[in-house]
Amino acid sequence: MEKAVVTSLNSRKNTEVDSMTLSEWVHEHHSEDEMRSIFLNMDRALKYIHEHGYCIEEFHPTKINVLNNNDAYVQFKKLMELSKDPISSREMIKENIFRSSIMQIALYLQMPPEHLNIEFLKENFDSFAQFVPQDDVPYYRGVIQRDASVYYCEYVSEKKKRELEELEKQYGDEKDKTLIKNYQEKDITNKRVNDLIYRQISGIQDAAFINLMVIPLVMFSILVIYLVTVIIMNAL
Repeated sequence: MEKAVVTSLNSRKNTEVDSMTLSEWVHEHHSEDEMRSIFLNMDRALKYIHEHGYCIEEFHPTKINVLNNNDAYVQFKKLMELSKDPISSREMIKENIFRSSIMQIALYLQMPPEHLNIEFLKENFDSFAQFVPQDDVPYYRGVIQRDASVYYCEYVSEKKKRELEELEKQYGDEKDKTLIKNYQEKDITNKRVNDLIYRQISGIQDAAFINLMVIPLVMFSILVIYLVTVIIMNAL
């Protein structure tokens, strides 16, 4: 087991934590619930990275770390900046979601992702569906066969939300509202964890936030120049 340096959740100071690859983690935690949980948190981290202007360069279980043997602490090793072109950026995100799904299915099959024939999987998805959780079959089918670009965490969240709302309609139980609230709070907790993990990787947050600040500034500058030009032209 290796060591990784992250910022402590409590003190916000750098600290060493145990680190193992996703491949190693899955070897020790291979129940359906454990697999779904790690994939859910991995997808939350993926969405977080995309929102900060980056994507994953390589999807492989040996290139992803689980920190402190805690499935909430997922650290992608190989990142790259998203394209500045909106169309290319969307395609990169879509490809990430697709590659993530391929890797997840490969792990359910207990085989290296590079050994999974993607075209064969697309054409014979029903033969593979029995190896993934039944609740998740529609998600994987949509991404693999129908080119859907949906995060797994959003699929699970929406499904959970509908189920709880249906329970609330039937029973009107305060417990169901509490479950919804707890689920939303867990999402917030994951964001805090990702804030701390990815702050340590090559200044990813600083670079991302600079980009987010520069874009509105550039747009504002263009607008000011345009208005000044209009005023000048009207004065002539």
